[in-house]
Amino acid sequence: MKTEDWFKLKRYPHIDEPLSVKDYKWIKTYVENEKCIKEHSFLPLIHKCIIQRKYRADTVNLKRNKKGERIRFIDKPKVRHIYYASHLDSIIFSYYNYLISDAYKKFIETKNFNESIVAYRKIPIVVGSDKNKCNIDFAKSTFEFIKKNENKKLTAIVADVTAFFDNLDHKILKKQWCTVLNTNTLPEDHYSVFKALTNLRYVEGDHLYNSYKKTMLVEKGIPNSSKQKELKRIEIKSNRYFKEKNVVAYCTKDEFLANNLNLIISAHNKIGIPQGSPISATLANIYMLDFDQQVYDKVEGVGGYYQRYSDDLIIICDQKHEDDILLFIRDRVKNLAKLEIHPSKTKVYRFEEMGGVFKGFEIDESSKEHNYNKCLEYLGFSYDGQRVLIKDSGFSKFYRSMKRSFKKSSSLAIYGKNPSKDLFKSRLYKRFTHRGAKRRLIYHPSKLDPKKYVATKKYDWGNYLSYIYKANDSMRSINQSDIIKRQGRRFWSRFHDLMQYHEKRIQRTHRSKVASKKKNF
Repeated sequence: MKTEDWFKLKRYPHIDEPLSVKDYKWIKTYVENEKCIKEHSFLPLIHKCIIQRKYRADTVNLKRNKKGERIRFIDKPKVRHIYYASHLDSIIFSYYNYLISDAYKKFIETKNFNESIVAYRKIPIVVGSDKNKCNIDFAKSTFEFIKKNENKKLTAIVADVTAFFDNLDHKILKKQWCTVLNTNTLPEDHYSVFKALTNLRYVEGDHLYNSYKKTMLVEKGIPNSSKQKELKRIEIKSNRYFKEKNVVAYCTKDEFLANNLNLIISAHNKIGIPQGSPISATLANIYMLDFDQQVYDKVEGVGGYYQRYSDDLIIICDQKHEDDILLFIRDRVKNLAKLEIHPSKTKVYRFEEMGGVFKGFEIDESSKEHNYNKCLEYLGFSYDGQRVLIKDSGFSKFYRSMKRSFKKSSSLAIYGKNPSKDLFKSRLYKRFTHRGAKRRLIYHPSKLDPKKYVATKKYDWGNYLSYIYKANDSMRSINQSDIIKRQGRRFWSRFHDLMQYHEKRIQRTHRSKVASKKKNF
């Protein structure tokens, strides 16, 4: 069944039961009915924390390990508060995101800063193309501007708005929402969605899980039926097994209303919207309309370059305008957008010719001291005026993911019920090497003849190496080489080192078990 883009089904567990394509017709009728949305009772969101560990090199003691590598430590983790809407509420938010995105697109296309706002928008690579730009293309256009102005002394200012979604002013948001819709007040259905987002009401996922004594609703097949399924409540030892056990809900809506209203937390927030809803990103863009206009006009007036990717913004200008631009953006962020840019989240870089070479380096904003070992970092790339590279943090994250997958695969081989006791090598090769880097159309066995395979509409989208190859091809015009692709070569040997280590681990454990059985026998 063909459906609209806004009809996006989610599989995460929530208060209500998951929806399916079979529900499309009644959902479409419901969400497109303004009266229904005006009177709709939104369920509380489910709150979860995503903790991202940060690894930092020891720059104080400068200690190194036996291999000569700098010892790293775990810095203060980054905590992101994510809120998930119920399945029907999520589709309502998605539908209104479609309406507002369309209105925002038409509105911003009339503005001179249209090409400067790049996040959460579908921007074609070329006019008429069905392929859209991504962060690689946005970073490339920034670096190209710097390269085209090698004859000047430039400053690049990179700033990150502090707790962006958590601090959006509700009055400004409502005003800009009306501006995009070209109305004086919000229509009643839009106002209902606005209230659901600004009057934050949520439930802690763990509290709801514990209230049902660590049991969850899972989807089970019915005997002698290949299509029919039923919901059963079973015990789940930990939330890490939700996906494995095919968990679909904490409880039904009726169960929640009867048993769990006491778990609802009202944030009483006067600012901020939940991060994680389908509409939050678009609302963040329309919130910054006045800010984008004024900053663009200011930067354009001095022949500079402005780009904003969500809460990350970059400005490039002549060095003589550096202090003036810094003061201006901080003033506009604070007094116009009612937000904050923390000094530690603001980096200043300079680009100029040194010894016949165009070089970029970081400077301390207050002391103006130079740090020639650090260069511009933006959207996951680094640029020193000569070449573009992928940041080391991206490779580190990929390698840690590789290590975790090998550890999990070997543990399943050792302790799982599969009699094979081997690593699932094909999966590992597909996920972490060039063998799985190509975008491939997925084929399934034909229903008429199981021996024949027919094409589906689904694709294997590749892995992190796909991203590396794409970045290499895009940045080749700047680098004049395949240096980014060479960055990824290190993983082939590391992959096989891990494979060799875990195969030996499996063999040692197997021999130990066999020896133990013989001894007991």
